[in-house]
Amino acid sequence: MPHWLIVSGSARALAQSCVAAGWTCDVIDPFADTDTQAVARRTVRADFRDGAFGDELPALIAGMAGRWDGIVDGSGFEPRPDLLSALDRAFHASAPRRGNAAATVQQCKTPDALAAGLREAGVRHAAMRSEGRAPDGWLMKQTGACGGAHVRPAQGGETIPTGWHAQACVAGIPASVLFLADGHRGRIVGVSRQFPGAIAGPYAWCEAVSDLPLDDAQLALLERDVDAIVRAFGLRGLNGADLVLEGGRHVLLEINPRPTATLALYDGRVAGGLFAAHIAACAGQLADVAMSPARALRGLRVVYAPHDLIVGNGVRWPEGCTDLPAAGSFVAKAAPVCTAHAAGQDETRVRAQLQRRETEVLHLIAPFAGAVATHHNNELEFPRRSA
Repeated sequence: MPHWLIVSGSARALAQSCVAAGWTCDVIDPFADTDTQAVARRTVRADFRDGAFGDELPALIAGMAGRWDGIVDGSGFEPRPDLLSALDRAFHASAPRRGNAAATVQQCKTPDALAAGLREAGVRHAAMRSEGRAPDGWLMKQTGACGGAHVRPAQGGETIPTGWHAQACVAGIPASVLFLADGHRGRIVGVSRQFPGAIAGPYAWCEAVSDLPLDDAQLALLERDVDAIVRAFGLRGLNGADLVLEGGRHVLLEINPRPTATLALYDGRVAGGLFAAHIAACAGQLADVAMSPARALRGLRVVYAPHDLIVGNGVRWPEGCTDLPAAGSFVAKAAPVCTAHAAGQDETRVRAQLQRRETEVLHLIAPFAGAVATHHNNELEFPRRSA
């Protein structure tokens, strides 16, 4: 039976998909949530700052002394593609990594390289620049970051600081596409509508609903562009891209060269699950992946903490919630508490159900705020999750 090591800024969805495929896994992530621990053989917490793992990660993996068929990387590497190179050097012979090459991740997350690749591929995209001054009406983004909490409106004429870039703000419907890739062509798994904005910030990744309707022409154009970016950047495995729909067309904002949070919306539609499909696509076996049509829309919503809190003992989380923090965990204001899920026949009902579950969670955690004044443990602080 294959046994994998999953290393991600939030590994629960990948771990559950892995186990559902009949495989086993160990996990390294910053949270060690209770539902991650329930499916993984071993769960190890790692230092995670500014959306990235730290230099000690290779030594942490070596210290686990595991016998794995491979390492699957998720979020937490876009700001540090050099860590992917370090993992390749240290573990290629014993546990080869299944994901995009470090150079591919760096290219996708370097604004100038991303823009050049998209231009060459003929993919319509939002203008971006990494030096000089930001035009009025643009957005400032921390380069390599994910989750959207870092995004803010640019002050017209401000100098773009090191480690940041400016991107044109595009009006339209925020969306994302989840796709499999074998380095030469892509296969769309699903297109989701995004609903950003929360206490963490107006552009923070917050909510997504599956199966955004596209007409035949829109879908054909998106399929063409997915194939183009797969070839241009050599993408492999499960990946995502953020885009905006406007006037029957789309504008690409960024590529997420890794499995994204919308995996949870589509995992049940792929024979064997999306973790297994990711492994197959990385091996060039894209044609072997079988997908079934949607039976219902699915949605997920990140519930952010309205105040600092410490999770109490014996919490009975509402049905349909995942990424559940362990008792005693400190959650800072505007950091994620958990993720709510819902399913239904239309977007309105799915979103209403997500809102109800969020309300249940907020009511449940309201009493936990008082504990912070007497028991504050920074070592258990939750960093923001990645989308």
